Amino acid sequence: MIVNLAVRVLQFLFGAVVLVISVLLLKGYGPADPYTNLKAGHAPEEALMGFGTFCGGAGVIIAVIGAASAFLEPLQGLVILILDGVATFFLFAGGVAYAVKVGVGSCGDVRESYDNYIVKHAKLFLPFIYKHIVIDSKTQRYSADEAKTLEDTQGRCRMFQADTAFLWFMFATFAVTLTLTFFQKSGKRGGGIV
Repeated sequence: MIVNLAVRVLQFLFGAVVLVISVLLLKGYGPADPYTNLKAGHAPEEALMGFGTFCGGAGVIIAVIGAASAFLEPLQGLVILILDGVATFFLFAGGVAYAVKVGVGSCGDVRESYDNYIVKHAKLFLPFIYKHIVIDSKTQRYSADEAKTLEDTQGRCRMFQADTAFLWFMFATFAVTLTLTFFQKSGKRGGGIV
């Protein structure tokens, strides 16, 4: 029970981090001017960030229900097993979606070449207020306030990478509680879960 509660606390914390970062990315806050971002329209990957928000929120709620199930008999067993299973599935899907879209690279990579991680993912990382700024495909240079654009883009890049990492951390914690719940339930009456 202590291990289960400790993992539930981690789930809650990781879920809160994913929720906050995803909302900040979705609403255009974080690096860059938030008031201009709100007027600029939708994020380029709004569905991805919305799914991250869903995963974070659902993770927080299921973590609270899971912690409550340690003390409330009706929530133990099949109910929490199903919730943990659904959460594990959606978090795996979210982790894969973010990993595919964000990829692997250094947010500090400021080389001026086409294989630059930031340039490859400019549509995803570039803050909304700079969407009108074109990265020249021949010179790979920003066409406006380069220092501010690059700083804000690197900040959003780091936020996306943090969101991806915490989604995977949440997936791991839910996989642990799913396993613990399954073995706890199957050992109670000497039989498997029916």
